[in-house]
Amino acid sequence: MQIARFIFSCFLFVGVTFSQEIVTIQGFAPTYVGKKIAIYEIDDYLTYTRTKSAETTVKADSTFEVSLFIDEIKKVDVRAGKNYFQLYVQPKATYDLVVQEKSSYKPYHPDGTEVDFFFLGLDSTDVNFSILTFEDELLNFLQKNYNQKTRNSGDFAKELEGFKTYISDNYIADTSDYFRTYVTFAIASLDNLAFKGNRNKYEKYDFYIKPQTVWYHNDRYMEYILQYYDQYASQLPRSLNQQFYDGVVRSSPTLIMNVLGKDYALQNIRLREFIMLKMLKDVYFTGEYPETNIISILDSVSAHGLFEANKPIAAQLKNRLTDLVPGGKAPNFVLDVGQEKKSLNDFKGKHLYMHFIKLNAEKSMRDLPLLKKLYNKYNKGVEFLTVFVYEGENQEEDITDLIKEHNISWKATLVSEEDMFVQQYKAVFYPFYILLDTQGYVVAAPALSPRPNNEYETIERSLFQINKRLEDNQRDD
Repeated sequence: MQIARFIFSCFLFVGVTFSQEIVTIQGFAPTYVGKKIAIYEIDDYLTYTRTKSAETTVKADSTFEVSLFIDEIKKVDVRAGKNYFQLYVQPKATYDLVVQEKSSYKPYHPDGTEVDFFFLGLDSTDVNFSILTFEDELLNFLQKNYNQKTRNSGDFAKELEGFKTYISDNYIADTSDYFRTYVTFAIASLDNLAFKGNRNKYEKYDFYIKPQTVWYHNDRYMEYILQYYDQYASQLPRSLNQQFYDGVVRSSPTLIMNVLGKDYALQNIRLREFIMLKMLKDVYFTGEYPETNIISILDSVSAHGLFEANKPIAAQLKNRLTDLVPGGKAPNFVLDVGQEKKSLNDFKGKHLYMHFIKLNAEKSMRDLPLLKKLYNKYNKGVEFLTVFVYEGENQEEDITDLIKEHNISWKATLVSEEDMFVQQYKAVFYPFYILLDTQGYVVAAPALSPRPNNEYETIERSLFQINKRLEDNQRDD
């Protein structure tokens, strides 16, 4: 039986491999000798989740070569050391590149900069050649025809129709569906410019979106779609908007899909399910929709979605929405703090330093005296919240005696490690620290602790700077 399974797995692997084709990216990167060149495929454009497909190291002679399997034309991210650039890849192609040290038009950033590169001997039938040629014509057309005079007189509308005819005549012979779709939605983006005589919303839908399938990996298509349906819940008629809200409250993707089906621009069911995910993403942080219900809907779609392509997007979106990344909005919560219920909004106005302490775990409990000293020094600008976490779901004792024993003069609460709050804040080890800003956005997760790390850093420097800024602002006032 095991042998049969092994043989079947081999056939399956061979079948998948032969359905894909090898792409090779090679070339010269003189300033990246000894550094990694990694290729990331973009899984979807709603969450911009990427998967590393291949990696190599630039040799001493500055050359590199890396190969990956693909089954369709797509755009990829290439990471060179800290820096990055993007190109399109198509099955069976080989690309010879020269990677530059920096960009001539992108500002330097210490965490990585988009850098210039150029092709050596690019084939005229390659999708990169076609896109570069087309984009050059598009830019020249705009520079020549789009200005204040033409957009207000209606002249630009006339010139645009002529340009569309020219593009159709000159690019219709291209055999790549990917490139033809790219061109269509690049032209569609011109109809979004402000000018007299441009199409209205539903004309754009009829002309551009309605005839198309969903092109998940075409960046020009996705750019247009995500803009067209941006904040779409607020664009719905009031009655549909209310029904959409009711569907979220009931955690029902089926109900939401039925509601959205009443909208003229969402007749395509595959697109409708995708846009439902986009709409849930847009409303998640507004504070007007129950966040836990949205997560429940995404869970349902990831497991039982109507279309296979939308399932992993729903799963990735859930991960994105609940991720704690610097600059991201922290998940809302409601906790029992003393005799009161406290939400994230109750802590706004001050930075919030949260500590997840495993109840009765020696390593966690040893940090409490250190937190006491920090709180006494920095509580003017920073609110402290200790979350005592216990194992399992049943916990009869409260933390009153614990608070007295450790002289905790800041806010504290007790929750189960199974609680959604603990899971949303990714407290998978203890003690665990998080620092939020005055508006509830993540500054650091995990944040430094009051105990020195291997580089002798603690959270105190950050707390000192927060208090100093507060004092400086008060002096200026």
